[in-house]
Order: sequence, then C-alpha cells, then structure tokens
Amino acid sequence: MSRVVFFIALRQLWDRKLLNGIAVCGVALGVLTLIGINGIMQGFQQKFLSNILRISPHVTLFDRQLRPQAPILARASEGFVVTDVHHESPADRILRISRPAEIVEALEAMDEVVAASKLLVGSAVISRGSQQYPVEVRGIEPARQDRVTPIASYLLQGNYRTLEASPDAIVLGSGVASRLGAKVGDVIVCGSSLGQRLNLKIVGIFEAAIPPVDNTRVYVTLRNAQALLGRPDTVGRIELKLREPDAAQVVTARLEEMFGYDGESWQETNANFLALFKQQNSIIDFVVGAILAVGGFGVLAIQIMIVLQKTRDIAILRSVGFHRRDILSCFLLQGAVISLLGAFVGDVSGHYLIQALGKLKTKQEGLVKSETFLVFDDPRFYWYGFGFALVVGLLASLIPAVRGSRVEPVDVLRGQLG
Repeated sequence: MSRVVFFIALRQLWDRKLLNGIAVCGVALGVLTLIGINGIMQGFQQKFLSNILRISPHVTLFDRQLRPQAPILARASEGFVVTDVHHESPADRILRISRPAEIVEALEAMDEVVAASKLLVGSAVISRGSQQYPVEVRGIEPARQDRVTPIASYLLQGNYRTLEASPDAIVLGSGVASRLGAKVGDVIVCGSSLGQRLNLKIVGIFEAAIPPVDNTRVYVTLRNAQALLGRPDTVGRIELKLREPDAAQVVTARLEEMFGYDGESWQETNANFLALFKQQNSIIDFVVGAILAVGGFGVLAIQIMIVLQKTRDIAILRSVGFHRRDILSCFLLQGAVISLLGAFVGDVSGHYLIQALGKLKTKQEGLVKSETFLVFDDPRFYWYGFGFALVVGLLASLIPAVRGSRVEPVDVLRGQLG
C-alpha cells in the first residue's frame, strides 16, 4: 500500500504543477534568504572576531590590585584609627605589577596558557617634520609578544626582528604611517606628556585590517616605553594567549584569584560588539523565520485547495480500502516533497549568491578593513535550510492532511458534505 500512496502523492503533485511550483518557490525564497542574510552578517562578524583574536590577547592582567593593602594608619595600629577622610590626595605611588617575570613564568607553566608577555601602554605624540599625531605606545618584548599577538605576520614593510635588535626602533600602524607620510627608515620624534622625547627609527609598518588599531597603535621596546612614559622598570600589564579562546572568562576569574590583579577577557574587552552581534542575529532569525512562515502558508493554502478539489477522489480511495493513515501520509508526503525541492533550490541559489557577493568589490573601513564584500559560507546554513524547510512544510501540510483523512466516503457520495 505504501508504494501506491507514494505514487498517488506524486501524481497529485504533477497534476498541480503550477500551484506546487509556486509553493516550491516560496520555500526556496525563505531558504535563500536564510543563507544570504546569515552569510552576509556572519561574514562581517567572523572577520571582526578572527582579527580581534589574532591582534588582541585572550586575557589581560592589569596593574590594578583587587586586594589593595590597608592604609598606613590602619597597618600601624591594631585598633580603630579614623572614621572618615576628606580631600584625600591621590597616591604618588606608580601602579605596577610586582614581580612580573615570576608571574609570566608561572602563567606559561599553566596548561591553558600558550604564551604570556609583559608590556607597558601609554599615550604619546609622534612627529615627523611639521606633522604631529597622537598615538597609543605599546612597550613590548618583541619575541614574547609575537607569540601572544603575531604582529610579525601583519607587517607590510620592514623587519619585525629589527625591533628587538635595534635600541631606537619603532613599528607603526599603517594608518599612523599614512597620516605622517612616513616610511621604513625614517626617523621620527616621540614625546610624552612628561616632556620625555626619543628619536626613533621606523623599522616596520603593520596592518591588522582593524582601523581602530592601525590608526592609533605603535610598538617600541619595553625599555624605551618605560623611558618615554617616565615609568622605569615598570610593567603595566601582562597579556596571554590561551589554547581555548572561549575559556577566557573562566581563566580570567582563576587568575584574578591567584595573583590578585584585575583581569579582563577578550569577551569583556569587546562586550559592546558581542552584544550588538547577538542583537543582530536575533533580528535576522526573526526576519528569516517570518519569510519561512510565509512560504509555509503558501504550502498550507495549496494543500487545502487540493483537499477541497479532491474530496470525491479521497472518498473513493477510502471506499476501496485506503485507511485514514494512508490519506494522512499522502498529503504529508506532498508537503515533504515540496519542502525538500524548495530547500534544494534555495540552497543552490544561496550558494551562488554567497559566491557572487564574495567577489563583489567594495572598500570597507570601519571596525574591519576589506576590499571585497564580507561573506561567510558556512555549510551549516544549508543544513539549517533543509531542516527548517522540512519542518515548515510538514506543519503546513498537517492541517489539510488531517482534514483529508477525516473525509467519510458515505457522506461524500451522498452529497452531504458541507
């Protein structure tokens, strides 16, 4: 009987080629929209996250102590000392991470950590001739830092190793170099708010394809940064690269407990962008779901029309021995075929759409930099398209299938069906 049911279902689909073709197009449009919109939005998100995870550390330990020492009066006396302090002057003590070398050694001994590096970060102004530009100066240990954030792989010009070998070297972001009109080999003046000035030679220009980084960041050796910022022998932060970036928040909480310094995971650093991406994905899911629902209503309308037109045929089938479940299976099978055909057409169309958009030339400079349209061709989207289309098609076919299975042959043949 199952082969007969299958034959009847396909026969009815073929008899209504135009109507069923419209239903297939409706489902295909929903799947195409799912693949296209997700590919576009995920393309930007994946590009941003991949660049951020490469140029930024997974975890950063800052020089802010979570368990600071008690005031000196309280330490000098075991009893009650003072109730309130007014107009307290800020402490002159320079914030720093104590025993940074020992902390780095302990961090690299942890299974979760791939590499760790000391650095000092501050603001400065660099000048070349009459051109001046404010930048973020990062004092690093070049070899160690490259294991945490592979700056050398982003170099457009110059040699990253020269940064460690030369006592007066600097590496500029491509945006900084462009604004100064500087190139490798030029000598620039770097000055801080404390009046310290260093003459530095440009040994490299990097581009991370993240304009906020390329337009503001420069790298010097840790010793030069300490001299420039007036913080001798000071380490302001320690950056880490993890084996599992997604575990950054858990590792950060553990490190704060171990070392007593404030830590920040890459998720916390980019919390605003991640929240924005989450909201965008929710909107996309709503839009795609609405379009798939519209396609489902198309299947529903056509199936109801077929049931109404085929009421007499259904009664005849019932009268010659077909069961309710056979009629139910027949209409559900039609919905499944329409959905799978629509999903196939939508997947193929979506694939070519993603490929075409990926070749589209468009210059982007915002959070990320790209010369082409950013897309992400994830195979999971195609499976999602098949799954959603099948569910929508079966649900849309369920009501007319149940209605058709409840047709009583006697009522139809007597002309008593309303």
